[in-house]
Amino acid sequence: MKKKIFIASAIVIGLLIFFAGLQNRTVHLPFSDEEVSYSDMWEKKQYSKIIEYGSTVLEKNPMDRNTLIFTGYAYFYQGISILDMDERNSCMEKAVVLLRQALLTDGKENADVMYVLGKAYYHMGFYYCDLAIKYLDGALKKGCDSKDIYEYLGLAYSKLDMSDHAVENFEKSMDINPSDVLILTLAQEYIKAGNMDKAGYYLDKAGTDNGVLREKSLLLQGQRYIGLKEFDKALESLSKVLELNPGSADAYYYIGEVYEAKGEMQKAKTQWRKAYNLNPDHYKSKLKLFK
Repeated sequence: MKKKIFIASAIVIGLLIFFAGLQNRTVHLPFSDEEVSYSDMWEKKQYSKIIEYGSTVLEKNPMDRNTLIFTGYAYFYQGISILDMDERNSCMEKAVVLLRQALLTDGKENADVMYVLGKAYYHMGFYYCDLAIKYLDGALKKGCDSKDIYEYLGLAYSKLDMSDHAVENFEKSMDINPSDVLILTLAQEYIKAGNMDKAGYYLDKAGTDNGVLREKSLLLQGQRYIGLKEFDKALESLSKVLELNPGSADAYYYIGEVYEAKGEMQKAKTQWRKAYNLNPDHYKSKLKLFK
């Protein structure tokens, strides 16, 4: 049961962090053909219908630009709503293939194609983040003005541990499309970069009325206090996380880090074992226990 609680919480946090503000994420869709209006299907969010129709068209004309773009977009936005990682990756891979083909044809919509292509690469995981950056940067140079483009660039740079570039893009995103989720993302990045003053500044700014965001904020505050070697405050914040979510493997992991920093290795291992028991895939705990 605890593991299920942890997984559900992790999914919710992940969706908030990566997909908040989805209503502001738009692409320009001026296309239709003689038989069907892609724009009309798009307005109705009929992604499966677009994919079905588009696949039929592409069998006859594999380089039909409008169909390549719309079907690629449909695979991306269908995939973004799928929680199963294998199914999501399958959609993203299909989106990438179609949108790469679309870029081989001429058209003024290339900025938007590169934008969605960059996001698709980001959602395919760590090993594709360099390509995500390449195409998102390309979209910017061609004039793409989508509100979340800097956020995605920041996330891609963050996965590659390029904190300076991540912070730069998150800051730009804050100027365009501020949100509590983005504030916490910035705080997290500053903690990674070792800038605890800036992390504290953003944690103080974040709204915590939402229970999931409050949990995330407390977890980050605990990490910040560890970085400042204020261990009592760290334990206090992390204990509050466990009050909100007893299944938080991250909280137990960082409590273990507190004890490790204090030289109490037996207590540290006990906490890491709790994290591992809650989530056997918790990478940091496995590294501590089995290195």
